Amino acid sequence: MEDNNAQNLPVNCANGCGFYGNPINNNLCSKCFKELSAKNGGLQADANSTATKATEPNLLQRLTTAPVASSPSSTSSSPAPAPTPAPVPQQDNAPTPPTSSGVSTPASVASDAPETPAPGEKKVQTNKGRCYMCRVKIPLAKQAIGKCRCDFVFCDAHKAPGKHDCEFDFAKMGKDLLTKANPKLNEKPTGGRSFTRIQ
Repeated sequence: MEDNNAQNLPVNCANGCGFYGNPINNNLCSKCFKELSAKNGGLQADANSTATKATEPNLLQRLTTAPVASSPSSTSSSPAPAPTPAPVPQQDNAPTPPTSSGVSTPASVASDAPETPAPGEKKVQTNKGRCYMCRVKIPLAKQAIGKCRCDFVFCDAHKAPGKHDCEFDFAKMGKDLLTKANPKLNEKPTGGRSFTRIQ
Protein backbone atom coordinates (compact mmCIF):
# COMPACT_ATOMS: atom_id res chain seq x y z
CA MET A 1 0.00 0.00 0.00
CA GLU A 2 2.88 2.30 0.72
CA ASP A 3 4.27 1.52 -2.74
CA ASN A 4 1.04 2.76 -4.32
CA ASN A 5 1.24 5.97 -2.31
CA ALA A 6 4.85 6.43 -3.37
CA GLN A 7 3.86 6.10 -7.03
CA ASN A 8 0.99 8.59 -6.64
CA LEU A 9 3.17 11.31 -5.12
CA PRO A 10 3.65 14.18 -7.56
CA VAL A 11 7.12 14.60 -8.96
CA ASN A 12 8.74 18.01 -9.31
CA CYS A 13 9.46 19.28 -12.82
CA ALA A 14 12.73 18.04 -14.27
CA ASN A 15 13.71 21.61 -15.22
CA GLY A 16 13.35 22.72 -11.60
CA CYS A 17 10.80 25.44 -12.27
CA GLY A 18 8.86 24.65 -9.08
CA PHE A 19 5.80 23.08 -10.65
CA TYR A 20 4.90 19.41 -10.64
CA GLY A 21 5.92 17.28 -13.57
CA ASN A 22 3.95 14.63 -15.42
CA PRO A 23 5.48 11.24 -16.27
CA ILE A 24 3.78 11.36 -19.67
CA ASN A 25 5.67 14.60 -20.40
CA ASN A 26 9.05 13.19 -19.25
CA ASN A 27 8.56 14.57 -15.74
CA LEU A 28 8.17 18.11 -17.10
CA CYS A 29 5.41 20.52 -16.26
CA SER A 30 3.09 21.55 -19.07
CA LYS A 31 4.84 24.89 -19.59
CA CYS A 32 8.34 23.40 -19.82
CA PHE A 33 7.05 20.61 -22.05
CA LYS A 34 5.51 23.11 -24.47
CA GLU A 35 8.76 25.09 -24.56
CA LEU A 36 10.78 21.92 -25.17
CA SER A 37 8.43 20.73 -27.89
CA ALA A 38 8.55 24.16 -29.52
CA LYS A 39 12.35 24.05 -29.56
CA ASN A 40 12.53 20.49 -30.85
CA GLY A 41 9.68 20.86 -33.28
CA GLY A 42 7.41 18.66 -31.22
CA LEU A 43 8.58 15.48 -32.92
CA GLN A 44 11.12 14.33 -30.35
CA ALA A 45 8.84 15.19 -27.43
CA ASP A 46 6.00 13.16 -28.92
CA ALA A 47 8.35 10.24 -29.57
CA ASN A 48 9.54 10.34 -25.95
CA SER A 49 5.99 10.45 -24.61
CA THR A 50 4.97 7.46 -26.73
CA ALA A 51 8.06 5.60 -25.55
CA THR A 52 7.08 6.11 -21.91
CA LYS A 53 3.54 4.95 -22.66
CA ALA A 54 4.83 1.81 -24.37
CA THR A 55 6.73 0.76 -21.25
CA GLU A 56 3.54 0.37 -19.25
CA PRO A 57 2.78 -3.35 -18.84
CA ASN A 58 -0.86 -3.21 -20.00
CA LEU A 59 0.00 -1.35 -23.15
CA LEU A 60 2.97 -3.60 -23.76
CA GLN A 61 0.72 -6.65 -23.61
CA ARG A 62 -1.79 -5.02 -25.95
CA LEU A 63 0.92 -4.15 -28.41
CA THR A 64 2.37 -7.65 -28.41
CA THR A 65 -1.01 -9.31 -28.93
CA ALA A 66 -2.26 -6.82 -31.52
CA PRO A 67 0.66 -7.25 -33.95
CA VAL A 68 0.28 -11.04 -33.80
CA ALA A 69 -3.38 -10.75 -34.72
CA SER A 70 -2.73 -8.08 -37.30
CA SER A 71 0.40 -9.71 -38.71
CA PRO A 72 -1.59 -12.06 -41.00
CA SER A 73 -3.51 -9.08 -42.29
CA SER A 74 -0.21 -7.25 -42.58
CA THR A 75 1.19 -10.08 -44.68
CA SER A 76 -1.98 -10.22 -46.72
CA SER A 77 -1.81 -6.47 -47.09
CA SER A 78 1.85 -6.71 -48.05
CA PRO A 79 0.90 -7.82 -51.57
CA ALA A 80 -1.63 -4.97 -51.51
CA PRO A 81 1.16 -2.38 -51.88
CA ALA A 82 0.87 -3.24 -55.58
CA PRO A 83 -1.16 0.02 -55.87
CA THR A 84 2.02 1.77 -54.77
CA PRO A 85 3.74 0.74 -58.03
CA ALA A 86 0.57 1.79 -59.89
CA PRO A 87 1.41 5.49 -59.43
CA VAL A 88 4.84 4.73 -60.90
CA PRO A 89 3.29 4.04 -64.34
CA GLN A 90 1.25 7.20 -63.89
CA GLN A 91 4.51 9.03 -63.32
CA ASP A 92 5.80 7.43 -66.51
CA ASN A 93 2.68 8.72 -68.27
CA ALA A 94 3.02 12.15 -66.69
CA PRO A 95 6.14 13.15 -68.67
CA THR A 96 4.35 12.58 -71.98
CA PRO A 97 3.60 16.10 -73.24
CA PRO A 98 0.18 15.60 -74.90
CA THR A 99 -1.51 14.02 -71.88
CA SER A 100 -0.07 16.22 -69.16
CA SER A 101 -0.33 19.47 -71.11
CA GLY A 102 -3.89 18.65 -72.15
CA VAL A 103 -4.85 18.17 -68.52
CA SER A 104 -2.97 21.18 -67.16
CA THR A 105 -4.13 23.60 -69.84
CA PRO A 106 -7.84 23.52 -68.86
CA ALA A 107 -6.84 23.80 -65.21
CA SER A 108 -4.74 26.87 -65.95
CA VAL A 109 -7.54 28.37 -68.03
CA ALA A 110 -9.99 27.70 -65.22
CA SER A 111 -7.67 29.31 -62.67
CA ASP A 112 -7.15 32.35 -64.89
CA ALA A 113 -10.88 32.78 -65.57
CA PRO A 114 -11.70 34.65 -62.33
CA GLU A 115 -8.73 36.98 -62.74
CA THR A 116 -9.18 37.93 -66.40
CA PRO A 117 -12.61 37.32 -67.89
CA ALA A 118 -12.99 36.03 -71.42
CA PRO A 119 -13.74 38.61 -74.13
CA GLY A 120 -17.44 37.74 -74.11
CA GLU A 121 -17.76 37.74 -70.31
CA LYS A 122 -18.32 40.84 -68.22
CA LYS A 123 -16.36 41.62 -65.06
CA VAL A 124 -18.37 41.38 -61.85
CA GLN A 125 -17.79 43.33 -58.65
CA THR A 126 -18.13 40.92 -55.74
CA ASN A 127 -18.02 43.43 -52.86
CA LYS A 128 -20.34 46.37 -53.55
CA GLY A 129 -19.38 47.96 -50.23
CA ARG A 130 -15.91 48.96 -51.48
CA CYS A 131 -14.62 51.05 -54.36
CA TYR A 132 -13.75 48.91 -57.37
CA MET A 133 -10.52 50.85 -58.00
CA CYS A 134 -8.98 51.66 -54.62
CA ARG A 135 -10.94 49.22 -52.37
CA VAL A 136 -11.84 51.98 -49.86
CA LYS A 137 -15.02 51.40 -47.84
CA ILE A 138 -18.11 53.17 -49.14
CA PRO A 139 -20.99 54.03 -46.79
CA LEU A 140 -24.36 52.50 -47.60
CA ALA A 141 -25.89 55.85 -48.55
CA LYS A 142 -23.14 56.53 -51.09
CA GLN A 143 -23.28 53.09 -52.67
CA ALA A 144 -26.32 54.07 -54.73
CA ILE A 145 -24.83 57.47 -55.57
CA GLY A 146 -21.42 56.07 -56.50
CA LYS A 147 -22.79 53.35 -58.77
CA CYS A 148 -21.76 53.91 -62.37
CA ARG A 149 -23.71 52.78 -65.44
CA CYS A 150 -21.06 50.10 -65.93
CA ASP A 151 -22.52 48.42 -62.78
CA PHE A 152 -19.48 49.04 -60.57
CA VAL A 153 -19.46 51.02 -57.32
CA PHE A 154 -16.80 53.73 -56.92
CA CYS A 155 -15.77 56.23 -54.28
CA ASP A 156 -16.04 59.99 -54.86
CA ALA A 157 -12.54 60.13 -56.32
CA HIS A 158 -13.22 57.47 -58.98
CA LYS A 159 -16.93 58.12 -59.62
CA ALA A 160 -16.37 60.08 -62.85
CA PRO A 161 -16.28 57.89 -66.00
CA GLY A 162 -12.86 59.24 -67.01
CA LYS A 163 -11.34 58.32 -63.64
CA HIS A 164 -12.08 54.61 -63.81
CA ASP A 165 -11.85 53.86 -67.54
CA CYS A 166 -15.57 53.24 -67.87
CA GLU A 167 -16.53 50.76 -70.57
CA PHE A 168 -20.08 52.09 -70.85
CA ASP A 169 -20.74 53.99 -74.12
CA PHE A 170 -22.36 57.25 -73.03
CA ALA A 171 -22.35 58.64 -76.59
CA LYS A 172 -24.39 55.72 -77.88
CA MET A 173 -26.81 56.04 -74.96
CA GLY A 174 -27.28 59.75 -75.75
CA LYS A 175 -27.90 59.07 -79.43
CA ASP A 176 -30.46 56.40 -78.58
CA LEU A 177 -32.30 58.75 -76.22
CA LEU A 178 -32.36 61.52 -78.84
CA THR A 179 -33.67 59.24 -81.56
CA LYS A 180 -36.47 58.05 -79.31
CA ALA A 181 -37.41 61.52 -78.07
CA ASN A 182 -37.14 63.52 -81.34
CA PRO A 183 -39.07 62.88 -84.56
CA LYS A 184 -37.11 62.01 -87.62
CA LEU A 185 -36.47 65.08 -89.78
CA ASN A 186 -36.37 63.40 -93.17
CA GLU A 187 -39.76 61.74 -92.91
CA LYS A 188 -42.76 63.52 -94.37
CA PRO A 189 -45.81 63.66 -92.18
CA THR A 190 -48.60 61.35 -93.11
CA GLY A 191 -52.26 61.85 -92.55
CA GLY A 192 -53.14 64.57 -95.04
CA ARG A 193 -54.84 67.40 -93.25
CA SER A 194 -53.88 66.42 -89.74
CA PHE A 195 -51.36 69.22 -89.70
CA THR A 196 -53.11 72.53 -89.84
CA ARG A 197 -51.82 75.99 -89.31
CA ILE A 198 -52.13 77.27 -85.80
CA GLN A 199 -54.09 80.55 -85.71
